[in-house]
Amino acid sequence: MKKVLVLFLFLFLSFNALALHAPGNLKFSDSRGSKELVFVDFSEANSKITYDVINKKTTAETTITLYQPVQGNIIFDLVEQPDSIYINGELTSSTQHTIAQPSSLVRYINKETEAGTHTIKIINQIERLVSYDSYTKTVRSAFWMSDLSDRRFLESYLPTNLEYDQYQNNFSVEIIGSEKKHIIRTNGEVTEEKKNKYQVKYPEHYTSSSIYFHLMEEGAYSEEQNIYKSIGGREIPVTVYSSWDTSRFMISSLRILAELERDYGPWPHDFLIVYGAGSGGMEYAGATRTSTRALGHELHHGYFARSMMPSRGNNGWIDEALASWRDNGYNSTSIGSLSPSKMGAHSEYRRTTDRAAYSKGARFMAYLNYDLKDKGGLRPFLKAYFAKYNQQSFITQNFKDELEAWADKSYDYLFNPYIYGRGYKKIRHEHAENPMHPKRTEQQELKLL
Repeated sequence: MKKVLVLFLFLFLSFNALALHAPGNLKFSDSRGSKELVFVDFSEANSKITYDVINKKTTAETTITLYQPVQGNIIFDLVEQPDSIYINGELTSSTQHTIAQPSSLVRYINKETEAGTHTIKIINQIERLVSYDSYTKTVRSAFWMSDLSDRRFLESYLPTNLEYDQYQNNFSVEIIGSEKKHIIRTNGEVTEEKKNKYQVKYPEHYTSSSIYFHLMEEGAYSEEQNIYKSIGGREIPVTVYSSWDTSRFMISSLRILAELERDYGPWPHDFLIVYGAGSGGMEYAGATRTSTRALGHELHHGYFARSMMPSRGNNGWIDEALASWRDNGYNSTSIGSLSPSKMGAHSEYRRTTDRAAYSKGARFMAYLNYDLKDKGGLRPFLKAYFAKYNQQSFITQNFKDELEAWADKSYDYLFNPYIYGRGYKKIRHEHAENPMHPKRTEQQELKLL
């Protein structure tokens, strides 16, 4: 009986977390009647990815186990049209559904299913950021991501859930038709079964924005390795690879890790992978594609964004504001520097970060640093906040609640105008491109493979 109660409590907490972080289900009517599209809880996804060098074709076959809380049509996402979909062994199909506000898309399965556990299998071709070389008979591929463009997380490559969901991902990766050895730089546990065949297991707390994946032929880049001795006593392997001088990235990485650990505690990942691409930056869990200028910004995200993780785009302003505040030297400003925004008041379906986080958000954090000066500033709070939410997803309300408890005061006077835009019909936008996260075309990203 005790085991049954423990299991019930575990399931209750799991489903309650889904209810807290998933957006509301989507309901609409068409010529075939009324539909309820249901946000679900993935438990595990296993993807078999085959790179066929001769035929220049990349095929993924993904099997997903999920829990559906109520009857309806299961929501997932994949940008490319799937070749085929099966649910519980039965062939079906999917349809893209437009979310009017904020103008995004999701996919749903064209078969209504009951509440409970289901298995879906999806076969698709990976078209984005794959480059085959006929002369050398090699392939390069990357799952580059962005939180500033819609549907640019794992859904650009493989079927996945939205960012609110944390689940186990496993890849089986095989390169066929090539005698040249290939390697994978990734933030999962890699096992080489044989030449050009790998198994990768990712941590179960990862979301659709966590995975770093870069496939290339062996020797494609210069590489440097080192060990960082964490304040927690662990030895953290650091790998830098680049077409540029790896030593610059390595020296800076070790220095920045020491800085961040002093502020927030032990590095929250078991490793650090730095691809010195020399072109802006993007953060992943324990990894980054970055320039030397953006390196500190991206490693800061190793704590805020990719270890404690925003559950949707509406919450991404927090980590970008914090990283930008660090870029500004952890400064302090008066309340007069703040200006109204709706960074945390967009639709619950929003999947991108409000760019105002780089400017208005950074100034918001600078004011908090000033307001908390009697408690040592903002960083002591952030250290405690991070310790509580490490490896968890969060929403803006969590940040506000924890901040108010720490300061023992209400911050309604700050959040209402400057984060939620309450009381303001017109708000001046500050959407200038941030040099740490510049927009890149697909052709520009292909050059980084």
